[in-house]
Amino acid sequence: MVASTTVDTSVIETVEKIRAADPGDMLGRIKDLAKQVRDAWGIATQARLPPAYGDVRSIVVAGMGGSAIGGDLAAALLADELKIPMSVHRDYGLPAYVGRDTLVIASSYSGNTEETLSAFEQARKRGAKVLVLTTGGTLAGEGRASSYPVVTFSYRAQPRAALGYSLGLVLGCLVRLGFVRDLSRDVDAALADVARLEERVHEGARTNDAKKLALELYGRVIVAYGAGVFGVMARRVKGQWNENAKSWSAFDVMSELNHNAVVGFPHPSVARDALTVLLLRSDRDNPRHKIRFDVTAELLDRAGVPHRTLGFPGQNMLSEVLQLVLFTDYVSFYLALLNGADPSEVRSIDYLKDRLAKA
Repeated sequence: MVASTTVDTSVIETVEKIRAADPGDMLGRIKDLAKQVRDAWGIATQARLPPAYGDVRSIVVAGMGGSAIGGDLAAALLADELKIPMSVHRDYGLPAYVGRDTLVIASSYSGNTEETLSAFEQARKRGAKVLVLTTGGTLAGEGRASSYPVVTFSYRAQPRAALGYSLGLVLGCLVRLGFVRDLSRDVDAALADVARLEERVHEGARTNDAKKLALELYGRVIVAYGAGVFGVMARRVKGQWNENAKSWSAFDVMSELNHNAVVGFPHPSVARDALTVLLLRSDRDNPRHKIRFDVTAELLDRAGVPHRTLGFPGQNMLSEVLQLVLFTDYVSFYLALLNGADPSEVRSIDYLKDRLAKA
Protein backbone atom coordinates (compact mmCIF):
# COMPACT_ATOMS: atom_id res chain seq x y z
CA MET A 1 0.00 0.00 0.00
CA VAL A 2 1.37 3.43 -0.97
CA ALA A 3 0.12 6.73 0.44
CA SER A 4 0.14 10.00 -1.46
CA THR A 5 2.37 11.57 1.24
CA THR A 6 5.23 9.90 3.11
CA VAL A 7 3.74 8.07 6.07
CA ASP A 8 4.37 4.96 8.12
CA THR A 9 1.69 2.61 6.81
CA SER A 10 2.59 -0.24 9.13
CA VAL A 11 0.25 1.10 11.81
CA ILE A 12 -2.79 -0.07 9.81
CA GLU A 13 -1.29 -3.23 8.32
CA THR A 14 -1.72 -5.67 11.21
CA VAL A 15 -4.53 -6.31 13.66
CA GLU A 16 -2.11 -6.09 16.57
CA LYS A 17 -0.77 -2.64 15.63
CA ILE A 18 -4.24 -1.31 14.88
CA ARG A 19 -5.58 -2.33 18.27
CA ALA A 20 -2.48 -1.04 20.06
CA ALA A 21 -3.06 2.40 18.48
CA ASP A 22 -6.71 2.45 19.57
CA PRO A 23 -6.75 2.60 23.39
CA GLY A 24 -10.35 3.82 23.53
CA ASP A 25 -11.56 0.99 21.28
CA MET A 26 -13.21 3.20 18.69
CA LEU A 27 -12.83 0.23 16.37
CA GLY A 28 -15.15 -1.80 18.58
CA ARG A 29 -17.77 0.94 18.49
CA ILE A 30 -17.58 1.12 14.68
CA LYS A 31 -18.00 -2.63 14.43
CA ASP A 32 -21.07 -2.40 16.70
CA LEU A 33 -23.13 -0.35 14.23
CA ALA A 34 -25.57 -3.13 13.34
CA LYS A 35 -25.82 -4.22 16.97
CA GLN A 36 -26.61 -0.65 18.01
CA VAL A 37 -29.38 -0.31 15.42
CA ARG A 38 -30.89 -3.65 16.41
CA ASP A 39 -30.84 -2.80 20.11
CA ALA A 40 -32.22 0.71 19.57
CA TRP A 41 -35.00 -0.64 17.36
CA GLY A 42 -36.08 -3.08 20.05
CA ILE A 43 -36.01 -0.44 22.78
CA ALA A 44 -37.97 2.15 20.78
CA THR A 45 -40.64 -0.15 19.38
CA GLN A 46 -41.39 -1.42 22.87
CA ALA A 47 -41.34 1.99 24.55
CA ARG A 48 -44.44 3.25 26.33
CA LEU A 49 -45.35 6.45 24.55
CA PRO A 50 -48.58 8.46 25.05
CA PRO A 51 -50.92 8.06 22.04
CA ALA A 52 -51.48 11.84 22.14
CA TYR A 53 -47.85 12.27 21.08
CA GLY A 54 -48.88 11.04 17.65
CA ASP A 55 -51.33 13.92 17.24
CA VAL A 56 -49.07 16.89 16.47
CA ARG A 57 -48.44 19.29 13.61
CA SER A 58 -44.63 19.27 13.64
CA ILE A 59 -41.66 17.30 14.97
CA VAL A 60 -38.42 18.87 16.19
CA VAL A 61 -35.37 16.87 17.23
CA ALA A 62 -33.24 18.93 19.62
CA GLY A 63 -29.64 17.75 19.78
CA MET A 64 -26.03 18.39 18.94
CA GLY A 65 -23.29 16.48 17.16
CA GLY A 66 -23.71 12.72 17.16
CA SER A 67 -27.05 13.00 18.93
CA ALA A 68 -28.45 15.28 16.22
CA ILE A 69 -27.27 13.49 13.10
CA GLY A 70 -29.59 10.55 13.80
CA GLY A 71 -32.53 12.95 13.64
CA ASP A 72 -31.22 14.44 10.41
CA LEU A 73 -30.93 11.02 8.80
CA ALA A 74 -34.36 9.94 10.04
CA ALA A 75 -36.00 13.09 8.66
CA ALA A 76 -34.29 12.63 5.28
CA LEU A 77 -35.08 8.92 5.07
CA LEU A 78 -38.75 9.54 5.86
CA ALA A 79 -39.19 12.74 3.84
CA ASP A 80 -41.46 10.99 1.33
CA GLU A 81 -43.63 9.41 4.05
CA LEU A 82 -44.01 11.91 6.87
CA LYS A 83 -47.13 14.06 6.48
CA ILE A 84 -45.93 16.74 8.90
CA PRO A 85 -42.68 18.77 8.98
CA MET A 86 -39.72 17.29 10.83
CA SER A 87 -36.57 19.31 11.55
CA VAL A 88 -33.45 19.20 13.69
CA HIS A 89 -32.57 22.08 16.02
CA ARG A 90 -28.88 22.47 16.87
CA ASP A 91 -28.81 25.43 19.22
CA TYR A 92 -30.04 26.90 22.48
CA GLY A 93 -33.77 27.48 22.90
CA LEU A 94 -36.29 26.56 20.21
CA PRO A 95 -37.91 28.19 17.15
CA ALA A 96 -40.91 30.38 17.96
CA TYR A 97 -43.39 28.04 16.24
CA VAL A 98 -42.76 25.24 18.75
CA GLY A 99 -45.74 24.87 21.08
CA ARG A 100 -48.47 22.50 22.23
CA ASP A 101 -48.87 20.98 18.77
CA THR A 102 -45.17 20.08 18.47
CA LEU A 103 -43.42 16.87 19.40
CA VAL A 104 -39.95 17.78 20.69
CA ILE A 105 -37.53 14.86 20.78
CA ALA A 106 -34.71 15.90 23.10
CA SER A 107 -31.77 13.71 22.11
CA SER A 108 -28.55 13.82 24.12
CA TYR A 109 -26.21 10.88 24.57
CA SER A 110 -24.85 12.12 27.88
CA GLY A 111 -28.00 13.89 29.00
CA ASN A 112 -25.87 16.90 29.92
CA THR A 113 -25.55 18.79 26.62
CA GLU A 114 -26.28 22.41 27.53
CA GLU A 115 -27.89 23.39 24.23
CA THR A 116 -30.26 20.40 24.41
CA LEU A 117 -31.10 21.14 28.05
CA SER A 118 -31.93 24.70 27.01
CA ALA A 119 -34.23 23.41 24.25
CA PHE A 120 -35.83 20.97 26.69
CA GLU A 121 -36.61 23.80 29.13
CA GLN A 122 -38.18 25.90 26.38
CA ALA A 123 -40.29 22.95 25.23
CA ARG A 124 -41.47 22.38 28.80
CA LYS A 125 -42.42 26.01 29.30
CA ARG A 126 -44.37 26.11 26.03
CA GLY A 127 -46.34 22.97 26.76
CA ALA A 128 -44.87 20.94 23.88
CA LYS A 129 -45.08 17.16 23.88
CA VAL A 130 -41.58 16.16 24.96
CA LEU A 131 -39.85 12.83 24.43
CA VAL A 132 -36.36 12.28 25.89
CA LEU A 133 -33.74 9.97 24.32
CA THR A 134 -30.58 9.60 26.42
CA THR A 135 -28.32 7.37 28.49
CA GLY A 136 -29.08 9.39 31.62
CA GLY A 137 -27.70 12.62 33.09
CA THR A 138 -29.61 15.79 33.87
CA LEU A 139 -31.93 15.37 30.90
CA ALA A 140 -33.21 12.01 32.11
CA GLY A 141 -33.80 13.40 35.59
CA GLU A 142 -35.58 16.52 34.35
CA GLY A 143 -37.66 14.49 31.92
CA ARG A 144 -38.88 12.10 34.61
CA ALA A 145 -39.52 14.98 37.02
CA SER A 146 -41.79 16.51 34.38
CA SER A 147 -43.55 13.17 33.77
CA TYR A 148 -42.35 12.97 30.17
CA PRO A 149 -41.55 9.64 28.55
CA VAL A 150 -37.82 8.99 28.87
CA VAL A 151 -36.34 6.33 26.60
CA THR A 152 -32.91 5.29 27.83
CA PHE A 153 -30.19 3.03 26.55
CA SER A 154 -26.89 1.85 28.00
CA TYR A 155 -23.85 2.03 25.77
CA ARG A 156 -20.41 3.44 26.57
CA ALA A 157 -18.98 5.42 23.68
CA GLN A 158 -18.30 8.85 22.29
CA PRO A 159 -21.67 10.26 21.07
CA ARG A 160 -20.51 10.14 17.44
CA ALA A 161 -19.84 6.42 17.87
CA ALA A 162 -23.43 5.72 18.93
CA LEU A 163 -25.16 6.70 15.68
CA GLY A 164 -26.97 3.37 15.58
CA TYR A 165 -28.81 4.45 18.72
CA SER A 166 -29.48 8.07 17.78
CA LEU A 167 -30.91 6.96 14.42
CA GLY A 168 -32.58 3.72 15.49
CA LEU A 169 -34.34 5.27 18.47
CA VAL A 170 -35.79 8.14 16.46
CA LEU A 171 -36.97 5.84 13.66
CA GLY A 172 -38.45 3.36 16.12
CA CYS A 173 -40.28 6.03 18.11
CA LEU A 174 -41.77 7.54 14.95
CA VAL A 175 -43.04 4.09 13.96
CA ARG A 176 -44.32 3.49 17.48
CA LEU A 177 -46.30 6.74 17.38
CA GLY A 178 -47.82 5.93 13.99
CA PHE A 179 -46.13 8.65 11.95
CA VAL A 180 -44.79 6.12 9.43
CA ARG A 181 -45.32 2.51 8.43
CA ASP A 182 -43.63 -0.38 10.22
CA LEU A 183 -39.99 -0.33 9.11
CA SER A 184 -38.99 -3.68 10.62
CA ARG A 185 -38.36 -5.34 7.26
CA ASP A 186 -36.33 -2.39 6.08
CA VAL A 187 -34.17 -2.62 9.20
CA ASP A 188 -33.65 -6.38 8.79
CA ALA A 189 -32.66 -6.02 5.13
CA ALA A 190 -30.33 -3.10 5.86
CA LEU A 191 -28.50 -4.92 8.64
CA ALA A 192 -28.00 -7.96 6.41
CA ASP A 193 -26.29 -5.72 3.85
CA VAL A 194 -24.16 -4.09 6.57
CA ALA A 195 -22.98 -7.50 7.76
CA ARG A 196 -21.73 -8.35 4.27
CA LEU A 197 -19.82 -5.06 3.99
CA GLU A 198 -18.27 -5.54 7.43
CA GLU A 199 -16.58 -8.70 6.16
CA ARG A 200 -14.70 -6.58 3.60
CA VAL A 201 -13.53 -3.64 5.71
CA HIS A 202 -12.77 -4.93 9.21
CA GLU A 203 -9.21 -4.59 10.47
CA GLY A 204 -8.18 -8.11 9.46
CA ALA A 205 -9.68 -8.20 5.96
CA ARG A 206 -7.11 -9.14 3.31
CA THR A 207 -8.45 -6.89 0.56
CA ASN A 208 -9.59 -3.76 2.37
CA ASP A 209 -11.00 -0.85 0.37
CA ALA A 210 -11.36 1.28 3.52
CA LYS A 211 -7.63 1.04 4.24
CA LYS A 212 -6.81 1.76 0.59
CA LEU A 213 -8.96 4.89 0.59
CA ALA A 214 -7.45 6.07 3.88
CA LEU A 215 -4.00 5.82 2.34
CA GLU A 216 -5.16 7.67 -0.78
CA LEU A 217 -6.70 10.46 1.30
CA TYR A 218 -3.89 10.80 3.84
CA GLY A 219 -2.68 14.40 4.07
CA ARG A 220 -5.61 15.81 2.11
CA VAL A 221 -8.58 17.99 3.08
CA ILE A 222 -11.81 16.18 2.31
CA VAL A 223 -14.90 17.93 0.96
CA ALA A 224 -17.97 15.67 0.91
CA TYR A 225 -20.86 16.28 -1.52
CA GLY A 226 -24.23 14.54 -1.30
CA ALA A 227 -27.87 14.94 -2.33
CA GLY A 228 -31.02 14.16 -0.38
CA VAL A 229 -30.29 11.63 2.36
CA PHE A 230 -26.67 11.61 1.26
CA GLY A 231 -26.58 15.36 1.81
CA VAL A 232 -26.97 14.48 5.48
CA MET A 233 -24.32 11.80 5.05
CA ALA A 234 -21.96 14.48 3.72
CA ARG A 235 -22.33 16.28 7.07
CA ARG A 236 -21.69 13.00 8.89
CA VAL A 237 -18.51 12.34 6.89
CA LYS A 238 -17.25 15.85 7.61
CA GLY A 239 -17.81 15.38 11.35
CA GLN A 240 -16.10 11.97 11.47
CA TRP A 241 -13.04 13.32 9.67
CA ASN A 242 -12.90 16.11 12.26
CA GLU A 243 -13.44 14.03 15.39
CA ASN A 244 -11.96 10.64 14.50
CA ALA A 245 -9.14 11.54 12.11
CA LYS A 246 -8.43 14.95 13.71
CA SER A 247 -8.47 16.44 10.21
CA TRP A 248 -9.88 19.47 8.45
CA SER A 249 -12.95 18.67 6.34
CA ALA A 250 -16.01 20.34 4.83
CA PHE A 251 -19.29 19.37 3.19
CA ASP A 252 -21.82 20.76 0.73
CA VAL A 253 -25.21 19.68 -0.55
CA MET A 254 -26.52 19.10 -4.06
CA SER A 255 -28.22 20.91 -5.79
CA GLU A 256 -27.29 24.08 -3.90
CA LEU A 257 -23.58 23.56 -4.51
CA ASN A 258 -24.27 23.72 -8.26
CA HIS A 259 -25.44 27.29 -7.77
CA ASN A 260 -22.23 28.53 -6.14
CA ALA A 261 -19.49 26.07 -5.18
CA VAL A 262 -18.73 25.02 -8.76
CA VAL A 263 -17.72 28.57 -9.67
CA GLY A 264 -14.99 28.47 -7.03
CA PHE A 265 -13.26 25.30 -8.23
CA PRO A 266 -10.38 26.99 -10.12
CA HIS A 267 -8.89 29.03 -7.25
CA PRO A 268 -6.70 29.05 -5.32
CA SER A 269 -4.43 26.71 -7.27
CA VAL A 270 -3.28 25.10 -4.01
CA ALA A 271 -6.70 23.41 -3.86
CA ARG A 272 -5.56 20.90 -6.48
CA ASP A 273 -2.81 19.71 -4.16
CA ALA A 274 -4.76 19.95 -0.92
CA LEU A 275 -8.35 18.83 -1.62
CA THR A 276 -10.15 15.65 -2.57
CA VAL A 277 -13.90 15.79 -3.15
CA LEU A 278 -15.94 12.75 -2.15
CA LEU A 279 -19.07 12.43 -4.28
CA LEU A 280 -21.57 10.43 -2.23
CA ARG A 281 -23.91 8.89 -4.78
CA SER A 282 -26.83 6.49 -4.90
CA ASP A 283 -28.71 4.74 -7.69
CA ARG A 284 -31.77 6.11 -5.89
CA ASP A 285 -30.67 9.72 -6.42
CA ASN A 286 -33.09 12.01 -8.23
CA PRO A 287 -32.39 11.62 -11.99
CA ARG A 288 -31.57 15.31 -12.22
CA HIS A 289 -29.11 14.97 -9.34
CA LYS A 290 -27.40 12.14 -11.22
CA ILE A 291 -26.81 14.45 -14.17
CA ARG A 292 -25.65 17.22 -11.85
CA PHE A 293 -23.10 14.90 -10.20
CA ASP A 294 -21.76 13.85 -13.63
CA VAL A 295 -21.33 17.47 -14.70
CA THR A 296 -19.84 18.44 -11.33
CA ALA A 297 -17.24 15.70 -11.76
CA GLU A 298 -16.40 17.13 -15.20
CA LEU A 299 -15.96 20.60 -13.71
CA LEU A 300 -13.69 19.22 -10.98
CA ASP A 301 -11.62 17.51 -13.67
CA ARG A 302 -11.33 20.78 -15.59
CA ALA A 303 -10.09 22.50 -12.43
CA GLY A 304 -7.67 19.65 -11.71
CA VAL A 305 -9.25 18.87 -8.32
CA PRO A 306 -9.18 15.14 -7.45
CA HIS A 307 -12.46 13.43 -6.63
CA ARG A 308 -13.76 10.01 -5.69
CA THR A 309 -17.26 8.54 -5.88
CA LEU A 310 -18.59 6.56 -2.91
CA GLY A 311 -21.80 4.59 -2.60
CA PHE A 312 -23.03 1.09 -1.90
CA PRO A 313 -26.03 -0.62 -3.49
CA GLY A 314 -28.52 -1.84 -0.92
CA GLN A 315 -31.97 -3.35 -0.57
CA ASN A 316 -33.33 0.03 0.58
CA MET A 317 -32.12 3.55 1.32
CA LEU A 318 -31.54 2.77 4.99
CA SER A 319 -29.15 0.05 3.88
CA GLU A 320 -27.23 2.45 1.65
CA VAL A 321 -26.96 4.96 4.50
CA LEU A 322 -25.77 2.43 7.06
CA GLN A 323 -23.23 0.93 4.67
CA LEU A 324 -21.84 4.38 3.90
CA VAL A 325 -21.72 5.15 7.63
CA LEU A 326 -19.79 1.95 8.31
CA PHE A 327 -17.36 2.41 5.43
CA THR A 328 -16.55 6.08 6.02
CA ASP A 329 -16.25 5.51 9.78
CA TYR A 330 -13.63 2.85 9.06
CA VAL A 331 -11.81 5.20 6.66
CA SER A 332 -11.77 8.02 9.23
CA PHE A 333 -10.54 5.53 11.86
CA TYR A 334 -7.66 4.31 9.68
CA LEU A 335 -6.81 7.93 8.85
CA ALA A 336 -6.59 8.73 12.56
CA LEU A 337 -3.97 6.03 12.97
CA LEU A 338 -2.03 7.25 9.93
CA ASN A 339 -2.13 10.73 11.48
CA GLY A 340 -0.70 9.32 14.72
CA ALA A 341 -3.91 10.29 16.53
CA ASP A 342 -6.13 8.52 19.04
CA PRO A 343 -9.48 8.12 17.22
CA SER A 344 -11.44 8.45 20.48
CA GLU A 345 -10.03 11.49 22.22
CA VAL A 346 -11.59 14.92 21.74
CA ARG A 347 -9.36 17.14 23.86
CA SER A 348 -10.38 20.31 22.03
CA ILE A 349 -14.05 19.71 22.86
CA ASP A 350 -13.16 18.91 26.47
CA TYR A 351 -11.20 22.18 26.62
CA LEU A 352 -14.18 24.10 25.24
CA LYS A 353 -16.56 22.54 27.78
CA ASP A 354 -14.19 23.37 30.61
CA ARG A 355 -13.90 27.00 29.52
CA LEU A 356 -17.69 27.27 29.13
CA ALA A 357 -18.23 25.82 32.59
CA LYS A 358 -15.99 28.50 34.05
CA ALA A 359 -17.55 31.37 32.09
